[in-house]
Amino acid sequence: MASPSSNPFYGSAAGNTPANSGYQRLALDNLLRRELRVSDPNDPHQIANALLDRFKESPRAQAIGQEARGLPFLQALPAAVSAMPAGNSSDVELQQAKDDVERDLQELLTNSLLKDVTPEIHGWAQAIRSAIQEGTMAARFALDPRQRDKSFAIRRQLSDYARMARLVGTLTPATSMIYRKFAQSLDEVGAVILVLMGESLSNVGFNGGRFLLQVPFAELEVRRDTVIYSLRNLIGATQEAYGPNDWPRGLDGYRLLFRELENQGYGDLRALLQENELSRIMDELIERADHGRVQGLRALGSTARIDIERFRRLVVIGQQLAVDEQNQPAPWSPPLTAFLESLLLFSDSFDSSGGFRLVRVARPPVLYYGLFGNRVADAGEDRLMALIVERNRLAEGLDCWADCECGPDAVICQVILDKLLYDTDRAVDLYCNGQQSFGLPEQRASAYGLLVDVFANPRPGELGPRFEACSARQDSSLAQRVRESLNAISGNLGLRPAEFQTEFDHPQRRAAFQALLHQELCLQRQREDQSRAMLETLAPNCHSFDTIFNAVFAVIDRAVGRLNAVPQRACPAPDILLPPHPDVSLGRSSLT
Repeated sequence: MASPSSNPFYGSAAGNTPANSGYQRLALDNLLRRELRVSDPNDPHQIANALLDRFKESPRAQAIGQEARGLPFLQALPAAVSAMPAGNSSDVELQQAKDDVERDLQELLTNSLLKDVTPEIHGWAQAIRSAIQEGTMAARFALDPRQRDKSFAIRRQLSDYARMARLVGTLTPATSMIYRKFAQSLDEVGAVILVLMGESLSNVGFNGGRFLLQVPFAELEVRRDTVIYSLRNLIGATQEAYGPNDWPRGLDGYRLLFRELENQGYGDLRALLQENELSRIMDELIERADHGRVQGLRALGSTARIDIERFRRLVVIGQQLAVDEQNQPAPWSPPLTAFLESLLLFSDSFDSSGGFRLVRVARPPVLYYGLFGNRVADAGEDRLMALIVERNRLAEGLDCWADCECGPDAVICQVILDKLLYDTDRAVDLYCNGQQSFGLPEQRASAYGLLVDVFANPRPGELGPRFEACSARQDSSLAQRVRESLNAISGNLGLRPAEFQTEFDHPQRRAAFQALLHQELCLQRQREDQSRAMLETLAPNCHSFDTIFNAVFAVIDRAVGRLNAVPQRACPAPDILLPPHPDVSLGRSSLT
């Protein structure tokens, strides 16, 4: 007779202890409850009915049903003929934009004036074609957070190439319009990517919804498992939780947390320390998401905040134990901190993500009433639509501006205006990702508005005589149109300098807002500095590169100077430092 250890179904034969086998069985039961929606995973009738219901559309399940009714087991069904999907307007516009990019690339590659930089332009062509292919494919699945983020990243990448093309064209007068037309084609593709993302949301019925998951549906399962594993490590249920000479930090934290919940009258939260109850709540939330489909997201958006509130209360109570007297993370119980962090990570998954404004970008305003819910557009959405209109007006004016004289001062003016056009695109992206009328993305966009205002409405002696060429044509209709567009963009991007003191009357709020603008302006300065090497490779040194970049830096520095949070505070050096060891930087925890 075979010993129990030789039985292949006995836990220890597979390298598992009976305790671990019990947890594996519990995990399997939870999986069956979650996926098949059965109350008793040990009931074969429930399992069979759930499987038939889950796969009722498959031919084999239909054949089993036919056999139960006394019909032949396999019965050939006529194959349904699927119609070819009809193209929409964005497909036509996308193809036209792609064709424009290809024609412009061909012109750049075959122009004899650019024969010295042909290898560099070949590199542009490879990178841009790959980016367009990836960006347009990702934009068609914008309901997925990862694909939506990827689309925004590629749109910015194309804008970077357009910005560099305009800059190189300005410093290469003989081929200026060729570069600018190429940049215009890249802007077309970037605009179509925004429209494709909005259409992908509206085509699946996301017309009146405002809830989008921050993470893909598949990652919800990963975060759920992380919470369960951290709970087991906290209570010492895993075999390798503690060695013979280890201090029981998890058990100590679990005991104190359990007692603290009892002392403060939060007995309802102690149920979350039981794996079955915690798994049930998380599984219900994941199931309600309906694999990330629109109907599931809209149902989840109206219920998740209430269900997640228990998790957040538990984290708040546990936080009192996980920090020391100075409100810093205490190192005495890493398992408790890990459990609270994983629980908070799972809860953050159900905070709404930005992106629902893309529907308004893709759909004409005449359809807003009725078809897109019963909510009136907020001020942020109105500013977004106005920004898009004024951005296009500014781009058209700058293309006409580039046909004029190319003196040194005029070149500086053209470079800065093209940078402000690029900054407006970044502000549009921030507003597309925003959720509030003036939240953090919208506040970051105000940094670009401040930059535009510094250039369009400089204070006496603020920019110096090098910028006189920009105002020399202020009486012309073209300069007036450009100035009106700049003022409209600055006004829609938030706060004028004089309004800093009134919009955020509380000193701490005002200081935090100004620090946010300071950080965004410094990031712009670092980006401009990093693009210099590429410009020196592609453009002739007809105009001093130092003069060009010093003029751009002057506008950014004047914008920083208008922020009075810290007088004379300059941007830090563009060094990227790795964080110190966790034992040193205990203040980096998200619990504080």
